[in-house]
Amino acid sequence: MTKERSICYPSGRLDPDKVTGVILCGMGGPDGPDAVQPFLRNLFADPAILPVPAWISPLLGRIISARRAPAVRKRYLQVSPDGVTPQLPTTRAQARKVCEMLGGMLGGRFVPGMAMRYWHPFPEQTVAEMLEQGAEQFVIVPTYPQYSCATNGSTLFFVQDSLRKQAKDATCHFVPQWPELPGMIDVFAEATIEALQSFHAAGHRPEECALLFGAHSLPQKMIDQGDPYLDQTRQTVRAVHARVRKALPVEWLARVRGGNESMLAFQSRVGPIKWLGPEVVSKVQELAADGVRHLHVQPVSFTCEHIETVMELDIELKEDADAAGIKTFSRGAALNLDERWLRSLAEAIVQQAFELEVGP
Repeated sequence: MTKERSICYPSGRLDPDKVTGVILCGMGGPDGPDAVQPFLRNLFADPAILPVPAWISPLLGRIISARRAPAVRKRYLQVSPDGVTPQLPTTRAQARKVCEMLGGMLGGRFVPGMAMRYWHPFPEQTVAEMLEQGAEQFVIVPTYPQYSCATNGSTLFFVQDSLRKQAKDATCHFVPQWPELPGMIDVFAEATIEALQSFHAAGHRPEECALLFGAHSLPQKMIDQGDPYLDQTRQTVRAVHARVRKALPVEWLARVRGGNESMLAFQSRVGPIKWLGPEVVSKVQELAADGVRHLHVQPVSFTCEHIETVMELDIELKEDADAAGIKTFSRGAALNLDERWLRSLAEAIVQQAFELEVGP
């Protein structure tokens, strides 16, 4: 069992009459070109990201960030003219929307906040600002649907540490994971169904069509030590795939690659250690070699667009797919500001953190 899995996250019952701070937290990203190297240094210095002895993590972070920063900086500038990750403004807007919905459901006052693990705004800054705005209690939600010690675990520990230091008497409720949140499943399923329906309507032979689910990879060592990420990712995929199978012609879908039995591939691995597979580029090339010409890739790890979707999938994976012979390539969007998933998250907070039923 990993250290992070042994942590019991606070799950205090929140009072709807008190001012509630809602913190959405994630990995974060650079807020400009000059932030790329320090962001990468913080990322790769975290032993939860690369499972190496703690004493070598800071040195490893400095070495990897120095080597990778120039290329990563260029990639962020391709994603956004100012080099700012789109993750930051989207997460901020998501927090505001959830607070508006919670206010409508419960009638209280909710203060939105965003805290990131590897670059600004860090939890210490976020918690201080929310306390100044009157927050008396907190609900903390990671922007990773599936739990991993490398993502949710590391990030939630960071936020929890700041809350203990700055708001030790405040009641806090953590929502560590939400792999089958109904609104999230709705969004991912709709995008997948629309893509496959377009293949069907265009008259494409089902044997030339494929559905591939995608997720962020993780070192295999973590899964072997009991990390639940792979199991929870498969939960999400099963839930989305079940909706897809109900929405499309049975005989046609049965002949689509990934139609009857879901296919899952992984992206964004780093370094020479073994990561979860199959790797998405290799899987796409394999499908193309088997005659697939029309492919839909549905990511299930991302709440908002950032370099892993806009760059790795929309640009780099599409180029690889084109070169392999794929004629039609589509990619399902991240959750972004879709109100279905945000409302579903707000409802989950009402039920779990406030222990109240959601009205009709």
